Amino acid sequence: MAAGRLRLGQLVSSRAGRDCGQRYLVVGKTGDRFVLLADGDTRKMAAPKKKNIKHLIFHPAVAEEIENKLTAGEGVTDEEIRLALTALVEEQGFSLPT
Repeated sequence: MAAGRLRLGQLVSSRAGRDCGQRYLVVGKTGDRFVLLADGDTRKMAAPKKKNIKHLIFHPAVAEEIENKLTAGEGVTDEEIRLALTALVEEQGFSLPT
């Protein structure tokens, strides 16, 4: 999947690296191969994780309120990221890693 087809606020899981299995929301795009990810806990909006899209599993779920705010250039808090991520993970039937 190309970074251009990803949506802001989309749920992704890490498939490689130290954070394998961790779930994030896409909060930005940098070029064709990299995205910025946040979970509101270990990776906050102030310092999102830069990750190669080849190392991600893409889920169809999108936090639309996060997408709308990011698209409009509004700020998103870590609490909003955590709440949206938790809701999407539960909706998809996943469990959050410990």
